[in-house]
Amino acid sequence: MKSSTERQRVETRLAVPSTREGDDDWELAATVFLPAADELPERPAVFVAMPGAGYSRQYFDIPEDGYSEAQHHNRRGTIVVTLDHLGVGESSVPPFEVTTLDVVAAANDAALKSILDRLRDGSLAPGIGAIEAACVVGAGQSMGGHVLAAMQAYHRTFDGVAMLGSSMVRTSMPSPPGSAPVVVPAGTPPEEAAELFVQGTDWRYAFFWEDVPESFVDADFTGGHPVRETAPIWGSTTVPGLAAALVLPGVVTAEAASIDVPVLVGMGERDVCQEPIAELAAFTNATDISAIVVPRMAHMHNFAGTRQRMWDRIDAFIAQVAAAHPS
Repeated sequence: MKSSTERQRVETRLAVPSTREGDDDWELAATVFLPAADELPERPAVFVAMPGAGYSRQYFDIPEDGYSEAQHHNRRGTIVVTLDHLGVGESSVPPFEVTTLDVVAAANDAALKSILDRLRDGSLAPGIGAIEAACVVGAGQSMGGHVLAAMQAYHRTFDGVAMLGSSMVRTSMPSPPGSAPVVVPAGTPPEEAAELFVQGTDWRYAFFWEDVPESFVDADFTGGHPVRETAPIWGSTTVPGLAAALVLPGVVTAEAASIDVPVLVGMGERDVCQEPIAELAAFTNATDISAIVVPRMAHMHNFAGTRQRMWDRIDAFIAQVAAAHPS
């Protein structure tokens, strides 16, 4: 029997319908982090976190003391679900051209609904009773925010969404002082635009603040970056095909404008987003909207020394969305 103070982690693979003729069902890999029994409210919030390009769901559970965002939210009574997109990490990896934005969004939505059904009927894992969620909040880091926008636009998956280091307007890679920014000419094909970003970006500067421990930076870059031959535990050697187009301006503008739930925009002091006011303006139908810019934080938020500020703001956002859905 589980102790009332013991948290539980459930690894699962979820079958989702393939859209590719002749394929069997695809599978998506997910981890569900359950608070200890004495931390779990009667109707807990569910927080769903999805990674950016080149990263896996383990980014939200970095195996170093104090670096697991999933454990942080668990301690506040929130159920956390981390998900590898279709084409990422331990999920099925169809051909690159198959994993478009709409296909990945549909697969993620189907997988998440399966998890919520299992929580609701108590079939997620032995010893876990039925749990009725107070609300479901989605979060997407970088590319994950673009997938999140599509999930909400096409499927209305969430009761609130948090866009983390994810521009709905135009992705712009930060450049060190004195360096020329990466500029993608209008009309550039997606593959060429992505190549310009790969070749022209100082990835160390863009992704990691100067105080991030070198052990993390070394592990992140050892197998190649941003295209990886090998990956650290929080990385993925594969990315979905949609990633190439996401450096182009306005690729999710329509999706962001259709979102009509509360929105949190979260970014680091040095990030790939536009000014907060420009990002907020993209959500023309949001019922509530706010932003946080965390100092001494670059694009990969969960490695920053100030990461807890972002996590605490997400906690407050989850509580806000839950309060709007009383039992």
